Amino acid sequence: MRSRGSSAMLAHVVKTIGAFGQVKDTSSATALAFSISCDRIDTSIRFYPCSIGPELWGMSLRRHLHFCSSQGQAAVSVGSPSSSTTDNFLEVPGGRLPYTSQLQFVGGSETPAPTIPCYRTIDSTGQDVPDAHVPYPISQELSLRMYTCMARLQTMDTMFYEAQRQGRFSFYLTCQGEEATNIGSAAGLDNKDMVFAQYREQGVLLWRGYTLEQFANQLLGNAKEPGKGRQMPIHYGSPELAYQTISSPLATQMPHAVGAAYAYKMDRISQVSVVYFGDGASSEGDAHAAFNFAAVLGAPVIFICRNNGYAISTPAHEQYKGDGIAGRGPTYGIPTLRVDGGDVRAVYNAVVAARARALGMPYNSGGVTSAPGTGGGGLGGGSETSLGPGPVLLECMSYRSGHHSTSDDSTRYRTSEEMRAWRARDPVARFRTWLVRRGWWDEAQEAALRRTTRVQVLEALDAAAQVPKPNLSTLFTDVYDTMPPHLEAQRAQALEFVRRNPSVCPSDVPIE
Repeated sequence: MRSRGSSAMLAHVVKTIGAFGQVKDTSSATALAFSISCDRIDTSIRFYPCSIGPELWGMSLRRHLHFCSSQGQAAVSVGSPSSSTTDNFLEVPGGRLPYTSQLQFVGGSETPAPTIPCYRTIDSTGQDVPDAHVPYPISQELSLRMYTCMARLQTMDTMFYEAQRQGRFSFYLTCQGEEATNIGSAAGLDNKDMVFAQYREQGVLLWRGYTLEQFANQLLGNAKEPGKGRQMPIHYGSPELAYQTISSPLATQMPHAVGAAYAYKMDRISQVSVVYFGDGASSEGDAHAAFNFAAVLGAPVIFICRNNGYAISTPAHEQYKGDGIAGRGPTYGIPTLRVDGGDVRAVYNAVVAARARALGMPYNSGGVTSAPGTGGGGLGGGSETSLGPGPVLLECMSYRSGHHSTSDDSTRYRTSEEMRAWRARDPVARFRTWLVRRGWWDEAQEAALRRTTRVQVLEALDAAAQVPKPNLSTLFTDVYDTMPPHLEAQRAQALEFVRRNPSVCPSDVPIE
């Protein structure tokens, strides 16, 4: 059967499902749009094929009915526009566009878009922000668990960084300044939600139960490390904790996260995927492809940008124009929120709301800035129901207090005064002050936690150092279920060469 134009097809489907007979006004049109089952839509459009496929075709129908409602138009006017409608709107396959008689550019210095505000609930001095909308309060128990994890992460980072400087392993980078983003987001997720990390999210693993011993094993690349020493340090992964193994190239994890989320949607699994990326990664083509795929497919993925001010040595003002990363979300049709990445309670609330929004569940929309027509609220309160599964973008504004990594000297591109000023806003200290004000924490507990964590990190490092390195022969395994002949030959040649020249192999690495 020959495909028809989108307007004609849409009108036919509306008529097939009974919209002409049932819809009396725009409010009932919207109600009908959300009551139609997927099976009923699929049955209808099966007789009127469209090249974009049944799922996107059904989605287009729903979006059209909602759009008509929001514009105060009769939902059944598509396909047979009146003369007045034709004069006022341009119908294109992607939707209906209003005409204007004015030649005026949008964006840029002429008409800049409003800056998206930054949601926060605890100020830089550790006090509650007056009238802050906190739809998901954190209990004393949850608050203490979050703070304990933040403090352990900070201590672990410091000691692992120093261990690398002592030559115990080759590379490390810390979360200094971004602990609240790590722990607040991890606490707001379900532990089964699949995480696609960049490389500065070890706090998410720590929250989910990754042990200090497992961290140390990975950093030293010993025989207990799942990757058998074939990954760089800090390239963690854990199937048990739903944490995909890190890959160094920037933004490659973003399309993967969208694919995983779309699989959840197709399989009707009530989970989301969450992908972390930095402001530098947002300049990669994979980021834009991921945003667009996620929006078009309605994939339940949470994009969490850690905007820490620098892409290694490139400051944000040299990285992009416009309103940061959050400014891109609405243009892709993605509900978006900018949040204070140093406020762990704000991050937690943002992620809980984002997860509900991504799954198409009711959520409290206080503080959410959404793309037009996506069902999100403004800066007011109230409960919202989203239009169905779909992506959400969060931009967590923070500051990388430490060097980019142990291979970097950030004093070459930023001043010591700048670094000191930001370190004074330490998110761990901010949350500790908030806890102390409530009588939930004191100096004795703080000293005991720091002391215990330091001992545990040292013990983990010492234990990992005693574990043998993986055999050299494992370099060739785990790619194929059965090793093919060409790899067998390469393996034999490599082992024979090492036997003849033992000095080329580190003394602590067994040959086989």
